[in-house]
Amino acid sequence: MSGPEPAGDGVRGEGLWRRVDAGLAWVDAVLGRWVPAEYNLLAHAGAAANVALLVAVGSGVAMFLWYSPSLQFAHASLAAIQGHTLGGWVRAMHRYSSDLAMLLLVWHAARTFFARKFSGARWLPWVSGVLMLALIWFIGWTGYWLVWDQPAQQVAVTSMRLLDALPVFGEPLGRLYVADRTVPSLLFFVIFFLHMLLPLAIAVGLAVHLARLSRARLLPQRALAWAVVAALALTAGLIPAPLDPRAAMAFKAPAFTVDAWYLSPLAFGLRFQSAGLWAALFGGLALGAAVPLVLGRRRPAAAYQAEVNPARCHACTQCVQDCPFDAIAMVVRTDEKNFPTQAFVDPARCVGCGVCAGSCDSGGVGLLWFDTRVEEARIEQAVGRALASGWIQGVALVAADIAGRVPPLPRYAEFRVPTASWVRSSLVERLAQLGARAVVIVRGASLEGRARDGGQWVGERLAGRRGPRLRPDRCPAFEWRVFDFDPARPAELGKAAAQLLASGVPLAGAAQLLRAPALGLLLAVVAALVAVAPSHLRVANPAADESEFIFSFQTFGTLLPAGAEDAATEAAKPVHMRGRATAKPRRAVVVVRLEIDGVAAERAFAAKGVSHDGPAIGEWRRDWAAGDHRVAVEIQPGGAAPAVRWTGVLRAETRHLSVITFDASGFRLE
Repeated sequence: MSGPEPAGDGVRGEGLWRRVDAGLAWVDAVLGRWVPAEYNLLAHAGAAANVALLVAVGSGVAMFLWYSPSLQFAHASLAAIQGHTLGGWVRAMHRYSSDLAMLLLVWHAARTFFARKFSGARWLPWVSGVLMLALIWFIGWTGYWLVWDQPAQQVAVTSMRLLDALPVFGEPLGRLYVADRTVPSLLFFVIFFLHMLLPLAIAVGLAVHLARLSRARLLPQRALAWAVVAALALTAGLIPAPLDPRAAMAFKAPAFTVDAWYLSPLAFGLRFQSAGLWAALFGGLALGAAVPLVLGRRRPAAAYQAEVNPARCHACTQCVQDCPFDAIAMVVRTDEKNFPTQAFVDPARCVGCGVCAGSCDSGGVGLLWFDTRVEEARIEQAVGRALASGWIQGVALVAADIAGRVPPLPRYAEFRVPTASWVRSSLVERLAQLGARAVVIVRGASLEGRARDGGQWVGERLAGRRGPRLRPDRCPAFEWRVFDFDPARPAELGKAAAQLLASGVPLAGAAQLLRAPALGLLLAVVAALVAVAPSHLRVANPAADESEFIFSFQTFGTLLPAGAEDAATEAAKPVHMRGRATAKPRRAVVVVRLEIDGVAAERAFAAKGVSHDGPAIGEWRRDWAAGDHRVAVEIQPGGAAPAVRWTGVLRAETRHLSVITFDASGFRLE
C-alpha cells in the first residue's frame, strides 16, 4: 500500500496505544454483529453517560418526597423506604444511575486515551473531561455522606482527616467526629447544599468540553436514551440500594458496604490516613490532567494541520460546514479576487483530519504534508501504470486512521489516505476516466476515528447528497463503494471488493444476528448490572479491633498581662502612643495530665491564633485493652487559675471508643 503515513500531533508510546485501540475497535465490531450502532451503548458512552446523569438529577429531586436532609433524621428517612417500595426504587435509580454514569465516563475516557485524542488541539476537551470526571466523583462522595450510615461515617471522618492535613483551619475538624453529640449539623447541611448545587457546574464543564466540536450531541438517539432509562428502572426494581446501620461515632464497624466507583479512596484514607487520600485523589487528578503534557509530542502546525491557499478559495463555505472540529471560519478576503470572504483555519483547533481537503473542489484548503494536488497526481500516475499492466482493475483508497490492519485487496491498486473524507469526488471521477472498473474507499467504522463524524461525508458526496458531488456524466460507467472496515471480520472486506469487480454488486455484509431494540436494551441492562456490582462490595474495616480512649477538649488558658516595654521601644513610638501598652495579651499554655490505671502522662497545648490569644484545642488518643480502667483527667489552665479534674472508671469494649470531652460546660462522658 503506497502513500506516506499521516503525521498527527503525535504522542509517546503511540504504537502501544494504537494496538490497544485496535483491540477496543474489535470489541465494537463484535458487538456490532448483535446490536445496531444506534443501540450500542459503548459506542456512544459519552452521550449515554449524560442520560444517566440526567436520571440521577431527576431521581435526586424526586427523593425530596422521602428524604429528610438533616443529621438527625437522614438515615431514618431512608430506612423507612428501604426495600421494594416506591421510595426505595427512586433511591436505587438515583444510586445506580450515578454508578452507570461513572462506568460510561471511564469507558469514554479510556477510548479517548487509546485513540490518542488528548494532544495538540485536543488538550482542552481532555483536561476538561478529567476535571468533570473528578467533579462527578466528588458529587457522589458527598452523596454517600448524606446517607449517614456506617460508610458515610467513614467518608466524613476521612474527609476531615484530609482537611486537617492542610494548614488552613485553626481547629482540627476531625475532633468534631469523635462522638455523636459533637458532629456538626451545620456541616451536614453544607454537604447537602454542595451535593445539590455542584451538578450545575457539570453543564459549564460540558460547554467547555464540547466547545471545539461541530455538530456535538449531548444525548444519544432517542431509542438508546430510553434504553438506558429502562435498564436503570429495571435494575433498580430488581436490586434495592443497600443501607448500612446508622453511623455511630463511638463504634468501629467490623465491615460495611462500599460503592467502589465513588468510595475507593477510602481504602487509602483508612490505611494511610490523610497522606494516602491526598495521593489517591489529587495525585490521580494531576496525573490525568497532565497526560497531554507528559505523553504529547509538540510538532509544528505545518507538520499535520491544514492551511488555506487564498488564491484557490472560492468562498463556497463547504469546508466550514464539513469540518468536524469547528476549526474553519470565513474571514475578510486578503486578495483582490471577486469573492467577499475566504476560509481560515484556526491552528488551535485543527487536528489535521483532512476532511476539508475533500470538501474543496478547487483545492483551496488542504494538508501541507499531504498536498491534495500533488498526492492526487501521484495516485493517478500510479493507477495508470497499474491498469496498463492488466493485473489491476480497481482502486482502493484506505483511510490511515482505521484501528486495525487492513488486509491486501487482490486486483486493486491500494493507496493510503489520511482519512476517508480526504477523497474528493473529482479524484474518483478521474480514476474512472483512467479505466478503473471499481473505486472503493475503506474507512473505519469506529466513532473514535480521527475525522469523527466527518468520515460520513465521502459517501454522501459520491451519492450526490452533499457537495462537491460526483458527476457520473463526466466519466464512463464504473462502480464505487464506501466500505466500513470490520476488524473482527477482516476477510469480509476482500470478498466484498472482489465481488464488486466480478458482478458490480458487493456481497451483502454478514447479517446481524438480530436487529431489535431489545438487544440494545439488553446491552444497557448488562452495563447497568456491571455498574451496580461494584456498589455492593462488603469490605472489612481496616481499623484495629482494640478499644480506644479519646479525650477531646477546647478551653482557654489563663490570660497573661502584656509585658512592660523597655525605654528604647517606648521612645520609638509616636508621641500620642507613648505611655500606652501596645503588646497584645497572650494566654498561658494549657497542660493536660492523663492518668490511666496509675500510669500518668502530660502534654502541653498552646493557645490558637496568631497572637496566641485563642483557646487551646486538642485531642489525646490512647489504645487500651478491653476491661475496666480507672481514668483521671486534669486540665491546668496556667497562672493562678485552679486546675479542673475528672476521675472515674470506664469499661473498654472491643471496637468501641471511650470518649470524654471538655468545653465551657465542663467534662462530659460521651
